[in-house]
Amino acid sequence: MTQAPRIMHHMPGQPPYMPPPGMIPPPGLAPGQIPPGAMPPQQLMPGQMPPAQPLSENPPNHILFLTNLPEETNELMLSMLFNQFPGFKEVRLVPGRHDIAFVEFDNEVQAGAARDALQGFKITQNNAMKISFAKK
Repeated sequence: MTQAPRIMHHMPGQPPYMPPPGMIPPPGLAPGQIPPGAMPPQQLMPGQMPPAQPLSENPPNHILFLTNLPEETNELMLSMLFNQFPGFKEVRLVPGRHDIAFVEFDNEVQAGAARDALQGFKITQNNAMKISFAKK
């Protein structure tokens, strides 16, 4: 059995509307009905934002952002770790937050080298440091 293209209803005096290929529902399926196995499109409520796409990484920066630091972390401890890398300038702890800190270097390349070398460094047995470029 051959299937002729389906022409959708049209207004008198107007040419018939022919939907593009793939827009014609399969036989036995009403227009607007979703074929079995197809996922319905995600619909957003008015005012709702689409989900944010995760960024793989912040762009390079001369300042590093450290997370997952243990409670006993102090400026001296982090300075000893990072001052072995060329271009190291300073460590900045965040008041009231023991788990994050910033480390500044002269340039992005030097910061990137330190980040790559110390990524996942375990300050304690339970705390592997996470290092990313700080947001600009």
